[in-house]
Amino acid sequence: MTSATDFRQTLDTALEGRYTIERELGRGGMGTVVLARDLTLDRLVAIKILPPEMAVREELRERFLRETRTAASFSHPNIVPVHAVESTAGLLCFVMGYVDGETLGQKVARSGPLAHAELVRMLQEVAWALSYAHGRGVVHRDVKPDNILIERATGRALVTDFGIARSVAASQLTSVGEVVGTPQFMSPEQCAGGALDGRSDLYSLGVVAFFAATGALPFQAESTQGLLAMHLTRPAPLVSSLRPDLPGTLAAVIDRCLLKEPGDRFSSGEALVESLETLRSKHVEVAPAIRIFLVKTDSVMRGMLIFTLLTPSILRQGGYDADRLIFGTIFSAAVIALGAQVLVTARLLARQGFRYEDLRDGVLAIDAERNLTLAQLRAAPGAEQRRRRFLMLLAMTGTLATAFIVYGFKQRVRVGDLYHISAWGLRSIVLGGVLAMTTFVFFVAQPGKPNRFERLVHRMWTAALGRFIFRLGSHGIGNPTPGAAGTGGASTGIPGVSTAYEGLPRSLQRQLPGMRPTIERVEGAVESLLRRELELEGAIAEATSGGVGAATANERQRALVTELEGARRQAGERRDLLLGALENVRLSMVRLKSGLGTPQDVEQELDAAAALIQLPAAKA
Repeated sequence: MTSATDFRQTLDTALEGRYTIERELGRGGMGTVVLARDLTLDRLVAIKILPPEMAVREELRERFLRETRTAASFSHPNIVPVHAVESTAGLLCFVMGYVDGETLGQKVARSGPLAHAELVRMLQEVAWALSYAHGRGVVHRDVKPDNILIERATGRALVTDFGIARSVAASQLTSVGEVVGTPQFMSPEQCAGGALDGRSDLYSLGVVAFFAATGALPFQAESTQGLLAMHLTRPAPLVSSLRPDLPGTLAAVIDRCLLKEPGDRFSSGEALVESLETLRSKHVEVAPAIRIFLVKTDSVMRGMLIFTLLTPSILRQGGYDADRLIFGTIFSAAVIALGAQVLVTARLLARQGFRYEDLRDGVLAIDAERNLTLAQLRAAPGAEQRRRRFLMLLAMTGTLATAFIVYGFKQRVRVGDLYHISAWGLRSIVLGGVLAMTTFVFFVAQPGKPNRFERLVHRMWTAALGRFIFRLGSHGIGNPTPGAAGTGGASTGIPGVSTAYEGLPRSLQRQLPGMRPTIERVEGAVESLLRRELELEGAIAEATSGGVGAATANERQRALVTELEGARRQAGERRDLLLGALENVRLSMVRLKSGLGTPQDVEQELDAAAALIQLPAAKA
């Protein structure tokens, strides 16, 4: 057996003058990966090396070279690129792009299950990469979290390690019936050693998505044979049974990937990507100006609350009426000034072209993000155990603080009308007070716990009081048109129908009387449905706040979550229907402007869109 020192010397000798090894990145069944610097181009690269004792085996050497040729022929943004091949006596390695990030497995272990927006993106990008490979006759055969890298700077997913991939058309190296892959992520046909196509990779991707969504695997067994048997015979559990907050479309995609029969899964990676497009179009982007507004107003209102609570206490301590009047005036002025800051901030937001509706939609979107993030933190592996240990530590610290304070006060000695306290007693009280305040702060700010004050402030901004404050602050600026700020408050995905109408010549606009109010009415219905979806997203997150897949959830809670998910799905379907109708209106305007359509065509499409508003939800 070759020692680690000998292996490193062999590697350094083979790469001398071209690469310098910096550190090891990881090890796998088909080799070791190290981080190195390309001396010619002065860039970091990852080098995968087949161990010398394995390189002498002809069949493994051929498989490794096939991997290199296959991966080097790929050029795709979601596949790690291969730069070069190094082959010497007893050593085989290839040089590939270095991805600064972590594997999907490491990410889930570190921060828990992915939020559904991250999950959708990962699924689509990996499906794109696999579809690209499948189009070139290559099945990956080992899709798993450790072979999916998440780039730190961009969040992009990249597929790596085609080490057991093979050309469907040409490879004869794997004998019939040989099982190659990682058992936890293998498709039924792969477990049986049968013929494979791209749909096998999609099953493995379904297992990966199940793991990324829940932090658990759909099948677990004590032996490899038991695991293979479960993949072959047992239906996978529904992902919504462990992650009820997932959108219905996303859960259905994952469940479909895990079907036993290849013909029941998606026919290709492109089909999987297309099925998730509606989810990506519903993703709400909140303008930075609105996020800054909320951060500032949260701080200002917290200051107002503190001054308001302190003022009565300060006034009670005053010795004279004049002192009370002075302090009361000062503190009241501070509260008024802070309130004026809220109005000034609202005015600045309005000057950038934002309406109250943009602010309200942004608040709802941020609350939905927060609820999902908190649910994700609570669902992280070991989160409940860490929380219990944390609370136990706080309880011990609080008890110790109380003991120090009690001991300190017992050191007091009354001398006449005054109390005298020893130096040790004073130190004990100070130390106890510091421990008590530290315990209180950590308890209030513990991870995964919602901030009740911020929730109260955000609820105000979505209610009548928030509308009044915003309009009071923006008085005199006027009512900007939707999307006037450029980035908008929250992107609803509404096609540019209003813009298309404004782009029509005046002569054509006159042939479309009453067009603008109808367009605004339909767009308002779309925005209303979006707000409804966001409200339901938050309600679902709150209903499942005990953690995803909580075994203690009672039937009533599960029924509530199911009802909320159905209402959200229904709102989403209606919104998609209206968006499609608005897109038809926009296209009819484009045809009208180019001379290929008529005003009657535009009116007909708009009437069809307006009619959808009147449809009951069950029919829409």
